[in-house]
Amino acid sequence: MGQIKKFRSCVERFNLAIGVLCGLAILAMGLILAYEVVCRYFFDAPTSWAQETSIYLFMWTMLAGSAYTLMQGKHVRIDLVFERLPRRVQLVLDALTSLAGVAFCAVVTWQAWDMIASAIRHTKVSATLLRVPMWIPLSSLLLGFGLLTFQFAFIIADRLASLKEEVPSK
Repeated sequence: MGQIKKFRSCVERFNLAIGVLCGLAILAMGLILAYEVVCRYFFDAPTSWAQETSIYLFMWTMLAGSAYTLMQGKHVRIDLVFERLPRRVQLVLDALTSLAGVAFCAVVTWQAWDMIASAIRHTKVSATLLRVPMWIPLSSLLLGFGLLTFQFAFIIADRLASLKEEVPSK
């Protein structure tokens, strides 16, 4: 059991670090786009890199940062009905939806791995002046959905433990 707790702690620390990096990347994206606006409209000299860089930063922040968001309980959920349900039903629903989340995210993670392998095998690069190797932006899918898979599994474990604690003793 100790190894599982260590693994979970490691994943959660990694999620936190990714969350901080994503926050900084959003700041960088805003600065890059502001720079592009100034260059384009005030100096009539648009950049060749700002838009593509911003798109890749956006991909990384949204995909890689999603596990941190889930860890913090900040993903969108419709609480109108959920909050009115008994606690045990809420725990079961959380576990079931997290199970669906694990399944979906695991499939996307597997597909992302295949896409990255294909991009590397075929030396795919972006069709722009930057010629970014496509495995770099595709890695955001692998990392983001891989971390989401673990985070959903942690939620399942937490909800099942809470359900076990709430079982009335005889």
